[in-house]
Amino acid sequence: MPDRRHVAVLAGLAGYVLCTVTADLVNPDWSPVETMISHYVHARAGWLIPAALLALAAASALLTRLVEPVAPRAALVPLRIWTAAVTVGAVFPADPYGRWDQPPTVPGLLHGLAALTAFTVLPGAAVSLTLARRPITRPAAVLAALTVPAYLLLLAAFADVQDGPSVTVGGWESLIGATERLMLWIYVGWLAVTAAVIRPPATAAPPVRAGRH
Repeated sequence: MPDRRHVAVLAGLAGYVLCTVTADLVNPDWSPVETMISHYVHARAGWLIPAALLALAAASALLTRLVEPVAPRAALVPLRIWTAAVTVGAVFPADPYGRWDQPPTVPGLLHGLAALTAFTVLPGAAVSLTLARRPITRPAAVLAALTVPAYLLLLAAFADVQDGPSVTVGGWESLIGATERLMLWIYVGWLAVTAAVIRPPATAAPPVRAGRH
């Protein structure tokens, strides 16, 4: 049975999903296909974005502690970097949407660098931790494998917007928002599955000493 720490991780991840979905729902005039989640900090109920990222960072920090006894260094280091980068992204807001062709502000630059770092390192953590566990659960293996193409898809969409949107699909000028959401849902899905199935080794009970007769 999951203990309180597992439940806390899942609650934090659920909080992230709830906040981001709510941000989309309360801003129907913003396009989730074209607009990255972090830009919603400048929309209605913008506080939902840093709240979502802090919930994600807290869940990730607790998960890192949970897997530490069974995870290889190749997974722990990127998990810690991911957690720190998500925290930085929560503290420093992204620049408003549509400034791709302009120099970023200092907070926007820090947010962007933190986001890129976080997005880059988590696939390594997912693949390393999943391969290190025996037996490998199928949901964890599938989601870990999907983190890599999801990240590459986001990079392709990001490269497209750097010089201004150039790809039009179904009336949308860019797919950067949709690809980011897909990638983050996969990331959060892997974190959730890992939290649900990970079981640190039980602490051995101390030997019982025979008393005097």
